Amino acid sequence: MRKLIYFSTVVLAVMLLSSYLLAGSACNKEEVVNAVDEAVAVLESEGSAGLEKVGKIRFCGDNYIFVNDLKGKTLMHIQPHLIGKVLISLKDDTGKRFFADFTKMAQSSQTTKGSMDYYNGSGWVSYRWPKPGEKAFSPKLSYIRGCLMGDENVYVGAGIYE
Repeated sequence: MRKLIYFSTVVLAVMLLSSYLLAGSACNKEEVVNAVDEAVAVLESEGSAGLEKVGKIRFCGDNYIFVNDLKGKTLMHIQPHLIGKVLISLKDDTGKRFFADFTKMAQSSQTTKGSMDYYNGSGWVSYRWPKPGEKAFSPKLSYIRGCLMGDENVYVGAGIYE
């Protein structure tokens, strides 16, 4: 009987700890926005020299930041083979051109710094994309924010699966 009580107690403790850890690993929108804001601050102060630093930003475990120009060319991504590629026409499984939507989001607001006008729009874009290691598409949500990187208008983004 003691073994059964001991075993039940251990199983319950493991279940409670597992649910606590899983709940703590869920990423929320505020963490995504904070990571993008951090990256924007780096790029606005350091210009393109800050791309390497931005590439090292991680949040909610292994989530990462990406940077594109307004023509859809990837300037920084966790997957180096994507750097330099123009992804503006890339579609999800529903035909949505989400990189085009990222650009539209960045261009949804404009401001001036010194004598330079630039786009600084921000917001959420929903689309579908496979989770790492999976082939099936899943709902994904990316936060996008336009900014200046030196004298180049770019956008910074980061996504989470819904």
